[in-house]
Amino acid sequence: MSEPVNASMAEVRKHPADINDDYRRLGEAAERYEDEWLNHLAEQAESEGTEGSVSMEEMAALLRSAG
Repeated sequence: MSEPVNASMAEVRKHPADINDDYRRLGEAAERYEDEWLNHLAEQAESEGTEGSVSMEEMAALLRSAG
């Protein structure tokens, strides 16, 4: 991981477009990594099989009956 970049507010104000571009790129990267993580979790759950699992409808019914 790279070192964080520190800048004064005066320096930031000189380059608002750069800051906006960096912010957008970081947001896009975060979305990609989140998608990869969620896909990994889904693949892991799928590989574990369905033994002992319930459908969404069954889970909703169980939650309604518990409340």
